[in-house]
Formats: sequence, C-alpha cells, structure tokens
Amino acid sequence: MATITGRAKRYDGLPVDYVLLFAWKTGKCLGKSIPDAAGNWSFDYDTNLIVGITYVSDGCEPITHGAYEFVLNK
Repeated sequence: MATITGRAKRYDGLPVDYVLLFAWKTGKCLGKSIPDAAGNWSFDYDTNLIVGITYVSDGCEPITHGAYEFVLNK
C-alpha cells in the first residue's frame, strides 16, 4: 500500500472542502479526501493508478490536475 498526499487551499488561505481522485481513462471516482485545517489531504492506494485530482470548494470553480501516474514500489 502507498499514500498520495497533497495540500489544497482556497484563494483566501482556507482549506478546500474536499479532494476527489478519479481514474483518468474512465472518469470513475476512486475516492474522496477531506483536508485538515492546514489543507493537507491523503489517499491510500494498493494498485498502480493513472488519476486526475479535483479540488472542490463552495463558491469556487472545481480545479482538476492530471493525469498523474502512481506506481507501487515492489
């Protein structure tokens, strides 16, 4: 198992409401992470992934980054 981590904040310094991770090729939602007060979020995975990461906050347009490839070290 491995963990993807990041920090996501709004323009005013507050954390985003949540982070969605989705399979890049299919668009299937893989998980949701709710950041802490500093904006830190994480997502555990146990298989190789190619994902998009979307940051969502009330009153702001969602922002998506990707595609990112995450490969487990064996």
